[in-house]
This record gives sequence, C-alpha cells and structure tokens, in this order.
Amino acid sequence: MQDSFSTPMMKQYSDIKKQYPDCLLFYRMGDFYELFLEDAHIGARVLNITLTGKANGKGGRIPMAGVPYHAVDSYLAKLVKAGYKVAICEQLSPPNKKGLVKRDVVRIVTPGTMLDEKALEKKEHNYLISLTTDKKNVALTIADISTGYFATTEIATEFKEQIIMDELSRIHPKECILPEILYNDPSFLHVLKAEKEMNIFPYADWDMYATDATTFLHNHFGISTLAGFGLENKNLAQQTSAALLGYLKHTQKGPVQHIKKIESYTTHDYLLLDRSTILNLELFTTIREHDSKGTLLSVMDHTSTAMGGRLLKEWMRKPLIDKDTIDARLDAVEEFVQKQSKRATVADLLKEVSDIERLISRCSVGLGNARDLVNLKNTLSVVLKIKHTLQKFDSSLIKKLEEMIRVSKTKKSLDTIDGLIDLINTTIVPEPPISIRDGGMINTRIDKELDKLHKIVSGSRDWILELEQEEREKTGINSLKIRFNKVFGFYIEVSKSNLHSVPNEYMRKQTLVNAERFITKELKEHEEIILTAEERINEIEYRIFQLTLEKLLEHVSLLQQTAFTIATIDCLLNFSEIAEKMHYVRPLIHTNTQMIIKNGRHPVVETLLADRQFVPNDVLLDTNEQQLFVITGPNMAGKSVFIRQNALIVLMAQMGSFIPASEAKISIVDQIFVRSGASDVITSGLSTFMVEMVE
Repeated sequence: MQDSFSTPMMKQYSDIKKQYPDCLLFYRMGDFYELFLEDAHIGARVLNITLTGKANGKGGRIPMAGVPYHAVDSYLAKLVKAGYKVAICEQLSPPNKKGLVKRDVVRIVTPGTMLDEKALEKKEHNYLISLTTDKKNVALTIADISTGYFATTEIATEFKEQIIMDELSRIHPKECILPEILYNDPSFLHVLKAEKEMNIFPYADWDMYATDATTFLHNHFGISTLAGFGLENKNLAQQTSAALLGYLKHTQKGPVQHIKKIESYTTHDYLLLDRSTILNLELFTTIREHDSKGTLLSVMDHTSTAMGGRLLKEWMRKPLIDKDTIDARLDAVEEFVQKQSKRATVADLLKEVSDIERLISRCSVGLGNARDLVNLKNTLSVVLKIKHTLQKFDSSLIKKLEEMIRVSKTKKSLDTIDGLIDLINTTIVPEPPISIRDGGMINTRIDKELDKLHKIVSGSRDWILELEQEEREKTGINSLKIRFNKVFGFYIEVSKSNLHSVPNEYMRKQTLVNAERFITKELKEHEEIILTAEERINEIEYRIFQLTLEKLLEHVSLLQQTAFTIATIDCLLNFSEIAEKMHYVRPLIHTNTQMIIKNGRHPVVETLLADRQFVPNDVLLDTNEQQLFVITGPNMAGKSVFIRQNALIVLMAQMGSFIPASEAKISIVDQIFVRSGASDVITSGLSTFMVEMVE
C-alpha cells in the first residue's frame, strides 16, 4: 500500500498514524473527520456509514469514510462502546495558507476516557483501572477522568485471582490497562475477562513510568513525599498509579490538572462484599434480567444530583465499619427526617445543581466553553443558598459539611465560592455562544483594546446600513442588499431584473441563479476594517477566556471539595426521604456481636409487592446463645428472602441509612457472604426450585 501515501497529505496521514497504531485515526479535513484504509472499513461497519474512496495519484483508490465534525461525539461514543480507541487529529493551521495544513493528534478517546456528557451515564462513574501483580501482592489504581477521582490499593494475598475478581465486580471499570507481560499471559487475561463490559489494553509505556514512579508522582502532585497519600512503602501501587496517570496525560495531551490527590484504601477500611455477594444480593443489577429494576439501588437512589447518585453507589459498594462515622451519618439523617420544612428547602435547591465534577473536568482537559463557566457560576450561586439553609441544622456532620462550603469572611478571595462566582460574573456575558473562537463571550470594561475594537465594528456596521440605503437611493434599486458571508465577505446583491440599473463602478463578484453579487472599492476597504477588527476581537476574547479558565483551575481542589459536600448532603437527604416514605427506623449500632431485628422487611421485595403486604419477621443472633441458624422449609416458604433481607438490612445500616424494621440493634460486621447454589429470582416471586423447573 506504499503507493497510497504518494501524495503529501497521505504521507502526513501515514506519519501520524504510525504514532498511534492501536487507534482509529480521525483525520480532520475541513468539515469532516476522515478515516482511511483499514480504519475506514472498521468505521463504515461499526458506524453504518458509506465507504468511499480517494484517488491515490497512481490510478488507484484509497478506502475512505467520514463523519461531520459537528456531530463527532455521537460517532465517537459508538466506536468506543464497540471497544475501539480513537485518536482525534485536528487542523492546527488555517486552511487558506499555502502548502499542507499542519495537523496533529489533540486527544485520544478510549472507553475509560470518554468525556462527552451524552455518552456518559449521569449517575455512573466511568472507571479506568491499571493493574499489576508480583509474587505476593496485587496493586490496582482506579481513575475517573470525568470527575477527577483517583485511588489506589496494594493487597498482600495468596488468592490474587479472587481479590482481582472481587475488586472488578465492585468497581465495574470500562477499561483496564496492563503491562505487556501481563497482557500476554492468557491465564491472567482469562481472569480479567470475567468482567464482561471491560475493555483490556496493553500499555507500551508502562515500564517508562513504573521504573521511576516515585519521581513522576512527586512532580505531578507537587510534593516531596508520598507519605501523605499513604503510599510511601507501596512500590507496586506507586507503579500502577504512575502508569495510569501517564496514560491519562497521553490520551488527553495535557497535564490533567484536576487530578489533585491519590486516595489510598485497603480492604480493611470498609465492609467487604465479594463478587458472589454483590451478585446474589442484587445490589446493582438483578441476576436473571441484568436490570436495575428490582435492585437495592433502585429502592435507595432518589438522589437529586448526578454527583449524589455516584456517591451513593460508592457508599453501597463500601459500607462503613467505624461506629462513630456510621452514627454521624445516622444523626444527620435523623435531623433531616425531623426538620421537614428545612429539608424541603434543601431538596428544592439540590434540583438546581449541575454536575460540578464533570463541568470542571471538561474545563481541565480543554473541552470547556464559556457556557460551562456560566453553568458553573449559576450552580455555585445555588450552593451558597444551600450553605445558608444548612446553618439551621445542628448535627455534627451537617455542620461540618456546611463549613466545607468555603466563603469569604471579609474581602472576597478567589479561593472561596463567592470569589469564583465574582470572577465568572465579571468576565463572561450571561448568555455566551458555544464556540470560544468566535467572540461574543467577554463582558465590556475587561480590556480597553477589546472595547475599542467593538466600537469600530459597531460603527462600521452602522456605516454598512447607511451605505445600503444610499446605494438604494442612488441606483433606484429598492431591493438592493448589502450582506456578508464567510466565503465571499461583504457584497452588494442585485436581482437579475435590476441589473440594467447597476452603476459602472460596481465590480462583479459572483453570479447566482436569480441575482448577481458585486463589490465596490469603498465596501472592500470597510470589509478589511471590520474583518481585521473581528479577527483581533476573537483573539483577545479567546486569550481572556483562557486566562479566566487558568485562574479557575487553580482552585480545582475547592470545587471538588464543594462537589463532594453537595453529593454527601444529597445522599443523606435522600436517606431521610426514603425513611419517611417507607417507614424505616434508625438502627442502634454497637460492637458487642449481638444482632436483634424486630419486624424486619426485605427493602426490595416489599416495594414490588404492590397491594400485597410483606409479612415482617424477627432475627436474634447473640454471642452467648445463638450464632447460627439452619433454615428449612417448603418451596416458596421465604428462606432466601429471609437470608438476603437481613444481609441487606445490615448493609443499609452500615451505609448510614435507616432500615425497614420496627426496631434494630445491629453489631458492626466486617464482611457479608451470600452464595446460592442455583439462582432464584425472589423479586419476581420465583424460588430456587421454581427457577430450576422453568429452566
């Protein structure tokens, strides 16, 4: 296929493609992104678009397929969902200059680095992980570039396969990167492929980052020691963190400055749920239909914000094991239950909050626009109202959350919410255009040169209107129009029926079916004035926008803290509203191994019974008297319901939620095991025996 690259443009394409052999290359040509050769065949098949061809200068044709640039996000989403990586190659120099347009890849889109809002589930994290092992340890680093989340763990274990499967089941990543040695290990890949929706890729530069991981992490986070992240002696976790951070910088072609910290966790920090337990308790999907309806999440998630929805899932995946932290959440939920009118005020305000995490992440990787900043400003204004309302509550956790929303005490500072609101309000117009390259987004009195240029353009436009009226009077052509477009600039348009009245000084510019377009020397001079001024306006506005963005991004940590605060409030308020609606009660949490649940109910089954009433039941487990139940009974007696009901009640209590019972004393547990020999479908009224009969 060497002849295919005989033209300068195809030679450029070939050189860029060689740098990204594992990606489909979206090569920008005017208003389209084009795919060539094998990429074109893949694109045509996956996207259901037409496969065409381009002459190669040797009498042959190069396979080619294209998509319009303004609709590229929807096509990217389809390719990424199909498991492909896409390198976006943009034009970096104006197309009207002589010679070949300069092009290069500006970002790489992969299943774990999608940032398009339409392609992402609002209440779902889009996790990307890096993973490696040695003889005694497993290390795993998790990132969500759409929110700035970055966490890692290193686990010493003899059961590496089980640990990996349990973590993958809890995280549900969309993409996994591996060192090439592990990617080429069939038995290791077999373990990972149990996670059906996860795309697995080797990372060629893994060793480059892993070799000097400590230095790389120090430089990114601007620190001199990793002790503050709990990583000082965890070499394997450092390697996976450095490799994943390097991968994110490679795909985004930038510093990913919204990743501000590494959260180090261990499996001893929360209640452990293994793969089987998560599946059998049907926390997120049902076993049989793989549907969200009929899951614990469907009962418990009535959060108002996308951030709250994502955090609730984290709480469900990682129930607490510290009594004081659980009680703090329960105190907050109880106060929200008691103060209904104040709770309603917070609930109404939460409905006006946009996704701060994803807004700031888009801005951090260069995908944000002026409308995003206005949206952020409006959301932060609502956050201030939420802070004011939270001041009327007394529980320690709510007070702590209220204080985390930082505002100026005297003079406004950029390191406060009200300071950032002022920055955006002062700089950006209330209703800016989508494009950040075409002006119209910066307020007056920000830049003297900009204001002066606006006056020139405004005055020239008035002059154009006056000229149009003068030319109509001079020529007697009442339908004469002076118009502008980006291709031809300014022109005088005269219908064919009036051509006999056109003055000699008019110079023909373009012929249409029903009209002719002309230019005059005077109009050409003013066109130059206007276009030069508008080009300069666009340059200045873009520069001011970028400076504003830079100031904003210096305070990413503040915005991420605010997002976490709002998400936490949303989750706690959500628990209180469910408790009131479903008649849940506050459990008494203790550590003496006694568990008493009176009139317990299965939280999911009772919501699916509709008009039928769930029959409540009791459980008593005590260190001294009763530690084990052997449950027997006929088919459809409710054995599975009873077992899973109590597991869910314990899990809910350790999340910090009220529970479906009349009274409960729950001892903190560190792990829940639920495993069925054959799957039943309790939410549809099918027992283990009945499922076997149906099958």
